[in-house]
Amino acid sequence: METTPATAAAQATMQAAVATAIPSEWLDLAQVPRPVPEADDDVVLRVHACGICGTDLHVLSGQSYRPVTPFVLGHEPAGVVVDAGPAAREWLGRRATITLFTGEGSCAACRAGDERLCPDLVSITGVLGVWGGYAEYLRVQARQLVEVPPSLSWDDAASLVDGGATAANSVRVTLAREPGRVLVLGAGPIGHLCAELLRVHGVPVQAVEPNPLRREALRAIGHDVVDSVEAAVTPVDAVIDCTGAPSVLMPGLHALAPHGAYVLAGYARVPDVDFAIVSRKEAEIRGVRSGRREDLESIITLAAAGRIQLPRIARWPLSAANDALTALRSGQVPGKAVIVPDSVWKDDTT
Repeated sequence: METTPATAAAQATMQAAVATAIPSEWLDLAQVPRPVPEADDDVVLRVHACGICGTDLHVLSGQSYRPVTPFVLGHEPAGVVVDAGPAAREWLGRRATITLFTGEGSCAACRAGDERLCPDLVSITGVLGVWGGYAEYLRVQARQLVEVPPSLSWDDAASLVDGGATAANSVRVTLAREPGRVLVLGAGPIGHLCAELLRVHGVPVQAVEPNPLRREALRAIGHDVVDSVEAAVTPVDAVIDCTGAPSVLMPGLHALAPHGAYVLAGYARVPDVDFAIVSRKEAEIRGVRSGRREDLESIITLAAAGRIQLPRIARWPLSAANDALTALRSGQVPGKAVIVPDSVWKDDTT
């Protein structure tokens, strides 16, 4: 039987790092079917870089979302559109990243642009329901695409997809209160970006980071960083908690001034919380779940214009994804971990 272009595409495979079971500490490198457009508004990205998020570690450990396995993680991809359905062909050849959340479309949250808050969420690309960017190619809907300017490297673009949107959302929520001083807990990628965005807006900010690598990385670009909440200058009008660590909640609440806001950019299970401190200060606890499209677009624009300094990038080829996960778990990554498909990695190093 003669092979047509359509059947050849359907038979093509790609390299991917696959979660074959959850919980697990490892991903399996495998050849899996290469995605093709299925709907008129589908596009296929050739992935040039994909960030590793703390959520990925939580998923693998069984402490977060539970996608059906086998599953390809990776919700921070950036790449070039190489295939598209009939309704999305204007995207062919363009540099893009993605928004993550697909809601059912008709609820109040979806209509307001808050798909991530949809009570009947359909999928989170690379986290739940739809395979992600720990692979050479990725299929998404065209409405998820966000253009990446030529001045932004693939690695830097990948570092912004979820962490950048989360930081922008966190800072937007915080600035609405017109704070005089802000304390950022955690100087990982999200905390780093929160500190940079607050500096752009002229808001005094101090960060808390116990990891010396991350502490020094943020200090090196001019930020005030201490190793504990106890060493911080308090009280403050707002705390942005980017840690996801249960141990920081009570010290962080104590650091607030009356009517202060505690913004949860990272979240954890805290088994024993005395909410008296919240009532006595009439404080507000505000949750943040990633960010809106506008949040991602705004931080990409700032980064492309050189107005913010991004976290230092540590890169691994896709075939060494497990080495990247190990480095993150052991606290050896001062900035952002990014994985790059081996074919792109080879082109970059030849």
